Amino acid sequence: MIKTLDLVVLCVALLLAPLANADVSTSELPVLSGTSIHRLKSESVRDDFVLYVRTPPGALSDPTRRYPVIYTLDGDHTFPQVTAIATQLGWGGSVPDAVIVGIGYGTLDLDNGNHRVRDLSPQRSSDYPESGGAARFLQCMIEEVFPLIEGGYPVDSEKRYLFGHSLGGLFSLYAYAKAPDRFAGIAAGSPYLEGQLDFLFAIDSGQEPRKTNLFIATGSGEDPQMFIDGLERLRKQLASAWATEGSSQIVLLPGFDHYTALTPAISRGLQAVFAEAP
Repeated sequence: MIKTLDLVVLCVALLLAPLANADVSTSELPVLSGTSIHRLKSESVRDDFVLYVRTPPGALSDPTRRYPVIYTLDGDHTFPQVTAIATQLGWGGSVPDAVIVGIGYGTLDLDNGNHRVRDLSPQRSSDYPESGGAARFLQCMIEEVFPLIEGGYPVDSEKRYLFGHSLGGLFSLYAYAKAPDRFAGIAAGSPYLEGQLDFLFAIDSGQEPRKTNLFIATGSGEDPQMFIDGLERLRKQLASAWATEGSSQIVLLPGFDHYTALTPAISRGLQAVFAEAP
């Protein structure tokens, strides 16, 4: 006789059997429909990148329309989140339809192919021999990624936006310091600041105070030395020299740590950088 527990296990197995063999493309997931994947061989960085590109569903119905483009760093895991959140915010009218581009590596394995430490850090650290490649990565974005996207997708080159978190947030600040005219808006989530501000402030972009919308969000529960202590100094730099009045804001997210701050940083960041200037 079959025991009760064995019968329960058998019934669950039978119910799940059809799901185990299901072959459903991600194109069947509405929020990711219209997504294509490219492998870019970068001459600037001398390595390969994976680009995840999602075009708004309505793009096919009006081939003459051009959309803003949102570039998200660490695209291997932020691309689905940014796409979903941008879609949700679009329903509320705070973010327009946009082409979304995730820049990644095709892996999350930091020891085997994911080189975020190399590409997103402006300065070399003795603890991480491959670090300090932000200049080459920014060159890759400007000279290789932008032309590829703008040559193959319906984007408005005057409306580029950038999101990055953690080291990606640091790179976003580096892009703001080095090449602010390349972006209409930049959102930096939990930027790593320890030992970085002197380097960033010394960058002379040859610009007047920047008009680029800048939004910075950090969780109140993050490591103070790495993520919080430098925020006031950064705020003063933005107010005194870097940013035009009303174009930047820094927010401390109460109750969020370094990991949970990612989602609200995306949501609030997208709303802020797309907001009309005061």
